[in-house]
Amino acid sequence: MVESARPHHRTAESPHTQKSNRAMWPKEQIKRVLMHRAKTNDVRRRRALAMTDHDLRPEQWDAAVSERGHLTLGGCDAVDVAERFGTPLQVVDLNRLRSNFQRFRNAFTYHYPKVDVGYSYKTNPLPAAIFALHKIGAWAEVISHFELWLALELGVSPANIVVNGPGKNRQMLELAVSKHARIINVDNIDELEVLQQLCIKHDTTQDIGVRVVTSVGWSSQFGLSIRDGAARSAFELARRNGRLNPRALHIHLGTGIRDVAIYLQAVREVLEFASTLKRDFGIAIDFFDFGGGFGVPTVKQYSSMDRWLMANEDPPMAIDVRDHPPIERYAEHISALVREYCPASASDGPALFFEPGRAVTSSAQTLLLQVVAVKKGNGKASSLILNGGVNVAMPLLWEYHEILAAGRLNDAHDWVYRVCGPLCHPGDVLAAAKRLPTLYAGDVVAVMDAGAYFVPNQMNFSNPRPAAITVEDGVAELVREHEPFAHIVSLDRNVSR
Repeated sequence: MVESARPHHRTAESPHTQKSNRAMWPKEQIKRVLMHRAKTNDVRRRRALAMTDHDLRPEQWDAAVSERGHLTLGGCDAVDVAERFGTPLQVVDLNRLRSNFQRFRNAFTYHYPKVDVGYSYKTNPLPAAIFALHKIGAWAEVISHFELWLALELGVSPANIVVNGPGKNRQMLELAVSKHARIINVDNIDELEVLQQLCIKHDTTQDIGVRVVTSVGWSSQFGLSIRDGAARSAFELARRNGRLNPRALHIHLGTGIRDVAIYLQAVREVLEFASTLKRDFGIAIDFFDFGGGFGVPTVKQYSSMDRWLMANEDPPMAIDVRDHPPIERYAEHISALVREYCPASASDGPALFFEPGRAVTSSAQTLLLQVVAVKKGNGKASSLILNGGVNVAMPLLWEYHEILAAGRLNDAHDWVYRVCGPLCHPGDVLAAAKRLPTLYAGDVVAVMDAGAYFVPNQMNFSNPRPAAITVEDGVAELVREHEPFAHIVSLDRNVSR
């Protein structure tokens, strides 16, 4: 008897079987599958975001595109100012800078009136930018002797200076005590004895706080842990030192934070710790320094998938600015927590202090660079050689920043480039794969969000450091000159000719 022909039905594999089968695949095959899936998802994401031929648009930074197709910043043509002042060139948009600061401050004072906002000097120690912030009410948050000196040089009242940092030297602490800085946040037990000695020397008392470590955020060499009792011990010791007035708590969780829940967890732990100090020692905390570290929507840390894609000369996953919580959301929830733990009227409640850096200056600053050469590559991408690399744009090693063709914004973005700097170092890569218009030697490109950790990480790797200008209502003003060659070696001595 002949069995009748029947269609063959494939039995569906269970998830366990599928996982077992995948476990037998070669690693390279798994990687190819994951990359294909990532690229497919990114194509869908870009279609939904209308980013199939461009990435982020200039409007994200209050910039515009002129009739000539040029990027304009603060009403100034980026190509024109690059030609006039030379490149590399840092460009500070003063209107955007002020707007960022005022939005941050207003977000918190709307919910809780006793709020002061400082600027984190370490983020962008460019005096012209910092001075513009001080003129509209920003305090100074400093973490080094140099930064404290700079704040005083810029005319900041010591009453508006908060001193932080894990490595304060004696000279810095003496300057802070002698000038009566508002708060010195202690980062280790040894600082307490030094501060006590300095207060005796200058016959004064000093308001202090303690930087504490919560269950979330940075720990390592920073602060004193609430959980292991180190923070409690610091307050107990400070209370016995007659010259020190412990009244503040300080946290700083990291940089580029994009999760409200993480921030709220830390704030809750700090408020609970303050209640413990009041109950056990009678120490009333009336000044909470809740740090900074707030991210911005147009910058993201590279994910492992981004790095896989870029290693294959494909652009990283598209950034969706809607994924980033606005500062108003942080303000609403943090203020609500403070009111929960400190139910007195706002006028009688503790003072809140924030020290944003990136959230204020990142999007207000742009780095202009010039194309030196275009080299055809062996792979999918050609190499775009610029006159500035990681020596002036180090954050691009670990995070995504938009790069715009400042003079060709209306051209088709039909070419993928490996964007490199001028250094003789294989790691001098600003973007492993970036879709841009066809570019030529002499063209100007703009690295956006250059106001956070660009200036402090500049270095003299075979090159001088760049100039800086401010732009406002179509007027450009030089605020830092290009570093002369002689300045790089001006501190060297006893060099024979």
